Amino acid sequence: MPRVLQFNFEDRDLIYLDKIKGADIVKLAIDIHSDTIVIFARDAWGRAYYDSEVARKTSRLRNRDLLREVIDEARKHGIRVIAMIGHTTHPELYSKHPEWAQRNIEGLVIHMDTNPRSEANAELRWPLMCLNSPFLDVVVRELEEVLNHGVDGVLLDSFRYMPDLERACYCGFCRKAHREDLGRDLPESEQWDTKAYRETFRWRYNVNVKAIEKLYRALKSKNPKAVLAYNSHPAGWKGRANTVVELARNSLDIIYAEASEVDYQPPGFLAEMVKLSTALSGGKPVWSTRNAFHTALTTTSTTPVAIRQGIREIFAAGGSPVVLVFSSTYMQSRYFINPVREAFREIEKLEEYMDGVSRLRYAAVVYSNRSRDWAGRSDPRHVTDEVRGFYYALAYNGIPVDFVTDHQLDDGLLSDYRVLILPYTASLSSRGVENIKRYSANHGIVATYLTSIMNEDGDILEDFQLSEEIGVSYRGLVKYPWSYIAINRDHPITRDVPDEIILWGDFDRIFRERRTPPSIAWHARVEPHGEARVLGFIGEPASDYGFEYENGRSPPLLGSLTRDPALIVKEPRAVYFTGQVGRLYWRLGLPHHEQLILNSILWSGGDPPIRGYSEGLFLLEPYKRNGQIIVHLLNLTCDRRVIARGNIDDQTAWHSTVETVMPPRRVIPIEVEIEIKELEPLKAWSPLTGRKLSIEKRNNSTIIRTGLGEYELIVLETK
Repeated sequence: MPRVLQFNFEDRDLIYLDKIKGADIVKLAIDIHSDTIVIFARDAWGRAYYDSEVARKTSRLRNRDLLREVIDEARKHGIRVIAMIGHTTHPELYSKHPEWAQRNIEGLVIHMDTNPRSEANAELRWPLMCLNSPFLDVVVRELEEVLNHGVDGVLLDSFRYMPDLERACYCGFCRKAHREDLGRDLPESEQWDTKAYRETFRWRYNVNVKAIEKLYRALKSKNPKAVLAYNSHPAGWKGRANTVVELARNSLDIIYAEASEVDYQPPGFLAEMVKLSTALSGGKPVWSTRNAFHTALTTTSTTPVAIRQGIREIFAAGGSPVVLVFSSTYMQSRYFINPVREAFREIEKLEEYMDGVSRLRYAAVVYSNRSRDWAGRSDPRHVTDEVRGFYYALAYNGIPVDFVTDHQLDDGLLSDYRVLILPYTASLSSRGVENIKRYSANHGIVATYLTSIMNEDGDILEDFQLSEEIGVSYRGLVKYPWSYIAINRDHPITRDVPDEIILWGDFDRIFRERRTPPSIAWHARVEPHGEARVLGFIGEPASDYGFEYENGRSPPLLGSLTRDPALIVKEPRAVYFTGQVGRLYWRLGLPHHEQLILNSILWSGGDPPIRGYSEGLFLLEPYKRNGQIIVHLLNLTCDRRVIARGNIDDQTAWHSTVETVMPPRRVIPIEVEIEIKELEPLKAWSPLTGRKLSIEKRNNSTIIRTGLGEYELIVLETK
């Protein structure tokens, strides 16, 4: 599992380039125990860092070849070098061929510049080039040049060729290619209800896929041992690039999951992105990033705890950690070096325990690219929120959780999981439906809202495709701005839920165009089948909004209870929520929704093979191999990690800003109890410290207790 240093020069004037030699970068890699270096061969400004016939070499290098310096020095120490090429921003090429740029529907150049609205007409700095133009042939030549230099592989920084109308390309090359491929002109407006518009949406994905396939063929024909990596940026761009990874997975060797959002995201985000990218790619190696700096502040290091724990989290989730360092970070703030070194040295010691492992599986949360697109349409965040709510409810409660995606449903790769969670998985193929039907005969399923109401092309059907499996028939939508559900407590799924009347809704955090988020309190109106049992009913609101506390923002009181079901179970193992319980938990984190999620999954899937318990917050990531269980424990119980957000988008009436993003400073030690079912460990020990852990028998379980500082890996010998 590589330990990667990514070293970027990206400032406009390359202030530090003449002060940093290739040997300095390699020395840094050696110092932090990195065995792989990623470096720009050609940057986003269009400048080459090597002697190139394709791009202009930056004048800062004079007669130097930085890429050659890094390669030659790295070879002396057994360090691999990956060259970044093909960045779709290329102002120097744009100045020669403006017709090759991506252009929006109004003919304006699509770019990557970040400007406030007040600077809408700012200087164009990073124009994006179009993959349907001859630009792609230039990238092929870049690839061939860097392979001739002797790099071990290439990294494609995300193509940023987007399907959404506001970012879609309408250049002459795209118009011509679309007409040739689909026999019609590009649509001029969003028309989600039409097959033609959705076909164009997929066509734009395939432009990315075909470009990757072309570069993959060029790379393998030149050097079959070289690797091709693609930066998917899984949490960016509405998640659309995840479709590119899933469709192009057979032409990629490595998924580079840039996770630059980590400082704004919940604890455990890096593990989430690694596991999601692993599923999307069909198990390809995943490299994920922990920036050396805080948020976008490239000239200053973040805290040692944020760096160490980020690196460990990526490793624990099965990924290879990448530490991103800019030249300004390196020259102005070397605070990052010690924590990177410490974490990389740990991984160097522990990586042998990840050889030949496979996940110890229990719950699979479906992340469906098709459902995100067809159900989420132009704002798919709300569909993804439902997925993330289920994921974090499990992860935060020490329960093994992974993702499955559309291609795994289509191929029936489900048998290793005991429970399949379908969170608003609206779009399913006929193959996926049949595979879920077979799976549900012997395993648990938990589904929500409009799961299976669409086919794989996004056509809305009259009834759920999984109607028999979840025990209900679809009868339309119940549309309330707010709602409630009333549960009865005589079932394991509803036990220990704090209240019998549960609020089902939230106020909109922007609060400019609407009071509540789209469809958050809606339910599917369903008719239960004879064998299904209703555990809860929908409560209607007494008014459109509430008048207490924050008049107009608070929820309305409960009106009357309806006879419309909200929670249905079908023996032996199916659970169905008519609303979006995962989305509510993601937004609110309330124990009501969390307990419903946990109870439904544990009832449906039975006891997990391994589970962790603690008064603190931690991640448990378990694996198995012949005769061993490998358990990663990562402590997420931190002080000072503060992300402040107000109740509207612009809190001008507040006495202070609510824009705080603070990194963690210290991890609080906790006690963790691990419960193992079925497998019987004979001994437990820590490769990091050599410490042996005691094993206790409790009924049909094995119990292991341990104190947890920042991180621990435990080996359980089972025979």
